[in-house]
Amino acid sequence: MADEVASEVERVRKSEPGQTASEPIVNVAPAVAGRAGRSAGRVKTRMLGFQPDAAGQKDVFEETAEKAAKSEVSFPAGWIVVVAGPGRGSSFTLHNGVSQIGRGEEQTVRLDFGDTSISRKNHAAVAYDDEQGKFFLGHGGKSNLVRLNGRPVLSTEEMTDGDQIRIGETTLKFVALCGEDFTWKSTEGADPTND
Repeated sequence: MADEVASEVERVRKSEPGQTASEPIVNVAPAVAGRAGRSAGRVKTRMLGFQPDAAGQKDVFEETAEKAAKSEVSFPAGWIVVVAGPGRGSSFTLHNGVSQIGRGEEQTVRLDFGDTSISRKNHAAVAYDDEQGKFFLGHGGKSNLVRLNGRPVLSTEEMTDGDQIRIGETTLKFVALCGEDFTWKSTEGADPTND
C-alpha cells in the first residue's frame, strides 16, 4: 500500500502543469453493507461532556443549586409591567433604591423586545425611597422622551400606583406594593435592605 501511494505521488509530480491525472490520486473503498446498512434511517446519538467530575470539571447543575442556596430573600417594592408594544405581558420587580430602565443586559428593567427607540443604558429610572415610602421616575437624559401618564418627564416626578410610563412604542404600567399603607420596615422580622 505504501509503495502504491509513493508511485502515485511520483507520477503526479512528473505530470506537466495543467495536465490532469488519468486515475484518481486517492482510492476510496466502496461502501460495505454491514451494521450501518441494517439500521437505515437510525442515527446514534452520543452525549459528550456530561460525565460528572470528568477531568476535574464541576457539575454545572450543582453550582446552580449552590448559588440558589446562597441567594438572599429580596423584598419587592413594586412592579413594572409592559402593557402595550413589544414585550407585552413582561413584568419586572422593583426594589428599594434605583432601578434603571433600558435595553442593555445590566438594566434592572430590561426592555430588549425590539423597540430600538429605547436606549441601551439608563433611558429612565424608577426610584423607591423607603424613608418617604414614595416612588419617583426620572428621565435618563436621552433624546427620546419618557412620558408619565401622557406628559413628558423633564425632571424627577413622583409616581403613584397605576401610573403609565411610555418610552418609544412601549407602554409600562406601574404597580406599587410599598407606600403609605405598607412598607417592609413595618413588618415584623423583615430586613428591607436590598444591597
